[in-house]
Amino acid sequence: MNRKKGRVKKNAQRRSITTLKQALIYYIIKISKERIFDKVNVLKKVLIYPLPLLFVFILWKITDIELYLNFPIILIILIPLWIYYRIDRSRKKNIVYAKREILINIFFIYLLTVLYVTLNPFHFTPPSIKGNINLVPYVQLHYQYTYKPPIFWILYTLGNIMMFIPFGYLFPKIYQKRFKMLVTISIAALCSLLIEITQYFFTIDRAADIDDLLLNIIGAIIGYFLFLFMRKTKFPSSYELLFFQHRK
Repeated sequence: MNRKKGRVKKNAQRRSITTLKQALIYYIIKISKERIFDKVNVLKKVLIYPLPLLFVFILWKITDIELYLNFPIILIILIPLWIYYRIDRSRKKNIVYAKREILINIFFIYLLTVLYVTLNPFHFTPPSIKGNINLVPYVQLHYQYTYKPPIFWILYTLGNIMMFIPFGYLFPKIYQKRFKMLVTISIAALCSLLIEITQYFFTIDRAADIDDLLLNIIGAIIGYFLFLFMRKTKFPSSYELLFFQHRK
């Protein structure tokens, strides 16, 4: 009897171990499939979505047409698209946290403000190599300090720094679990670089300057340290835990 009970226990243990192995294998395969599916979706977005923009870009280069855009018209196009995007995304997620959604929309308004400040009057030409560029650091700062009234130098320096402080603060505030300091500053630098490239290749009334890029990066660093300070302080927020849920 004891031998039979021992065999039954061993068989039960073997079955439980086999079941655990099967469950573990199933779980690993499932996760692998989900990761592969996510990578395929990302690849599709990277390859397919830019194609229409590339076609428009080539057509613009061939036709050699100058574009005079009006900022209110840009807002009329972008704001409805943004609202539709946020509503569609909230429906897919089913739950939307009010604090994060407010921060995302503030960040969107901030980006529109940067767009206006850096690209106004929105006079664009097909890409070409122009002379409106400075790649030597401190040249523009020295020019503003030497040949302009003090108020111009202060506005130029502080303006470029302050313009990217909200980026350094809001970006990690929205994506707290994903982006650390190095990544946040790198993305801010890429955004500033994109602005300078656009000013150099596509605008007539604007100039690309490395001092602008460096000052923007300093602003993003200040913004990120402000984010760290606010996070450690943990000021109470009345809407921190608010959320709404879509009813099916």
